[in-house]
Amino acid sequence: MSHINTISEFLLQAGTQCHVFDMARGIVNINAQDFLNIESAQVPAPRPRQQHAWFGVLFFNKLASAEHYIWFIKLPLDEKGLIIEAGRQQFLQIVVEALGESLNNKDNPNNQLPENPFTFIPGQQQLADFNSLCKIRLGLPFSKHLASAVNFIEYSEHKDWKNIPLQGIADFCASLNTLNSEQLLLTNFANLPPQMQVALCASLENHQLSLQLSKFLIDRALQDLNDQEQLQSIIRALSQSQASELVQGFVYSILQSTSGKNPTILMLIAARHWKRLTVPDILAKYIDNLAESDTNYFVGLYSDLVQIPEIRQYMLAVLRWTNKSVRLTKAIGKVFEQ
Repeated sequence: MSHINTISEFLLQAGTQCHVFDMARGIVNINAQDFLNIESAQVPAPRPRQQHAWFGVLFFNKLASAEHYIWFIKLPLDEKGLIIEAGRQQFLQIVVEALGESLNNKDNPNNQLPENPFTFIPGQQQLADFNSLCKIRLGLPFSKHLASAVNFIEYSEHKDWKNIPLQGIADFCASLNTLNSEQLLLTNFANLPPQMQVALCASLENHQLSLQLSKFLIDRALQDLNDQEQLQSIIRALSQSQASELVQGFVYSILQSTSGKNPTILMLIAARHWKRLTVPDILAKYIDNLAESDTNYFVGLYSDLVQIPEIRQYMLAVLRWTNKSVRLTKAIGKVFEQ
């Protein structure tokens, strides 16, 4: 154990191949070198949440077994966003004690870890999306539930959306680029029950939506920015959209509306569209709206955003604004008190 310093090294020494996903703010694939750099504290975690880095690690050894194994790991971060070495080493110690150094413990064939502070269980929707993304990475077929989701979306009349398994919805959204799913969604989305629309958007947030689909969703949201359930779900769906300029304009339109002062909307923008806050006009409007909310809410969201490396400098610059309102000055004061 003394010569194993990272999770990457452990899995490599155990003879496994692995795929890693960042799961803090949606699900995003990370290549092996980037994961090694993050977990060895060479670079800050790019998408921190609650002062932790959150990962889904899929690993397998084709020579030893046809099985695939998954660990969901959360590692604590320091004030610079770097993984704390002591936490990572403690996790590795737990792994070795439970499994040995070669992942061949006959008493634990599924490579399960005991309950510990460094693992987590994703929600059902995120777990279904993770499974779909793993299938794509491994070149495996989607689940049998995909067919039921396709059938419902195409012929939703007189059917209960609750009968569609979450895995089927997740697989459908994951199939947008491989089947004719996108056109099917564009054609039938408006006719689906609102609950099904929300469920689809929750899965879409983990995929890079095309320009066409992004524009469709944005146009739909702009028809009624006061429809909070629809607006919130579409904000989520556009999280990884490839239509960057369109989404940027959409976020600004939201912030200029009454919905842009809704605490839930502000939270969703922070959680899924923090990159838009590098645009001066969007940042100014966002901070202004946030300052009008409850002071404690401002402290929580500001503290969350300032930990994201990509926008840290922009959030710190807010503290130096010379034209701060009285309300913003007071809110910033609360941040320092914390």
